[in-house]
Amino acid sequence: MLIPTHFKSLRKYFYPCLGGILGGISVATHFWPIFMPISLFILWNESGRRIASFWWGFFFILISHSWLYDLHPLTWLGFSWLTSLVSTISILLVCSFLGGLLVYLWGFLVEKILWKVDIFKMKILPLTVKVFFLSLSWGIGELILSQTPYFWIGLGESLVPGDIYLAGLARWIGASGLAVLQIFIGFWIFFSYGRWRRKNHFEKTFIFGLFIIFFLHLFGGLTTPIKRNYEYPVAIWQTNIPTREKLKIEDEFIKEKQSIAQNYALANQAKLLVAPEGTLYNNFYLSKGFKVNTLAGGFRNSNNELRSSLLGFQIGDKSFTSFIDKNRLVPLGEKMPRFLDSFSRGLSAVGGIQPGSNSRFFDPKFTQPLAVAICYEISDGLTIRKAINNGAKLIITAANLDPYPTKLYNQFLSLARLRSIENKKDNLLVSNTGPSGLVQDDGKIVQLLDLNVEQNKIVFPNFSSDKTFYTKFGDKPILLFFIFFMGLNFFWKIN
Repeated sequence: MLIPTHFKSLRKYFYPCLGGILGGISVATHFWPIFMPISLFILWNESGRRIASFWWGFFFILISHSWLYDLHPLTWLGFSWLTSLVSTISILLVCSFLGGLLVYLWGFLVEKILWKVDIFKMKILPLTVKVFFLSLSWGIGELILSQTPYFWIGLGESLVPGDIYLAGLARWIGASGLAVLQIFIGFWIFFSYGRWRRKNHFEKTFIFGLFIIFFLHLFGGLTTPIKRNYEYPVAIWQTNIPTREKLKIEDEFIKEKQSIAQNYALANQAKLLVAPEGTLYNNFYLSKGFKVNTLAGGFRNSNNELRSSLLGFQIGDKSFTSFIDKNRLVPLGEKMPRFLDSFSRGLSAVGGIQPGSNSRFFDPKFTQPLAVAICYEISDGLTIRKAINNGAKLIITAANLDPYPTKLYNQFLSLARLRSIENKKDNLLVSNTGPSGLVQDDGKIVQLLDLNVEQNKIVFPNFSSDKTFYTKFGDKPILLFFIFFMGLNFFWKIN
């Protein structure tokens, strides 16, 4: 009798952990069509126990954000090998714990709202209302998290590139809406399976769900492509200067590389040269002046504070004449809490920086208005949307993802592609070691440079004034639906 008891106890932990692992793999490898639906099925199947929800969330973050471990070793920043190992593992475990805690809270809501009665005996309408409310709760949760520095990628962004057609619905409902949709699909699988096990005429539920999913794919795939033009050649410069080595590089080396990139841009009649985050050192000065209009990541001082910025140089400028500062800073990586300033400079090679304005609208005057995301800011779709509503006609994403592994590059690319889909805007990517290239307005990749090589390339982005439903209205429809279904759950007497 002891063996079955232990096995049953082990099963309580095995399935939620497996579900989180499958979901994390889906985000890390972009194998959405199989792993994520199974993961969300397990989440719903085990949602009657809050602790199961915790373990699902813990392992989801542990796997999907495992690139945090690749910060190790931090010996180049002055940490000992052991301190570096303990620090990186601790950061990953803390993030996983917080992820588990958030899903635990969602599981608590599921337990209180859904599991008071046998859901397989409920009428379809009240059951649908409850499940929609719980799905919307998840989506609103991701929306709130996306406005904090403690968010990178969630269910909403995980659809790209695994299911680009379903992701096309982001033009209407944004990333938070995609999260709601995935949670609901997970419930449909769970409910169909439950009815099948009870031999309770599951066929209608299953077939109706398939029909709806087919229709959603069809609707998400329908788009009117913007006619591409080749009137505005832009040179992108993937510098491939590892962060660990940049501290040792002399100023003249950067100027020489920058001169080569300029000459390449001129030879190809480029109207603009774009370089990644952190390319130019602080107070960069070019005595001969710039030969081509340039947007380059670099640093500047403001009120005795260091800012990471995208700096604008017009032809003839010797120093920058326009800029947009990075606003969203990586916790510990770039920004330390002020009370810790005297103890550590954090995990930043430059000793910590300060945030600028939260507006991502940038009009450097020598090109059309832009929506700018500097690295980590690509996870915040709301600020990109606001910039486009203010008149931005192109998204430019400048980043430095070194020393992270390829799995982070792929997640970064997924975020960039979803921002294009949401707003029907081309997204010009320029990163230190990659990804660099051009994403068109429907999220499809026009061109992508090889990773971890220095390269100059000409791309032809479209500047567009088109706006999607999501660009115009944002997450207001999702919020209204949330309030509506919350009212139905808490103020109606649903049997």
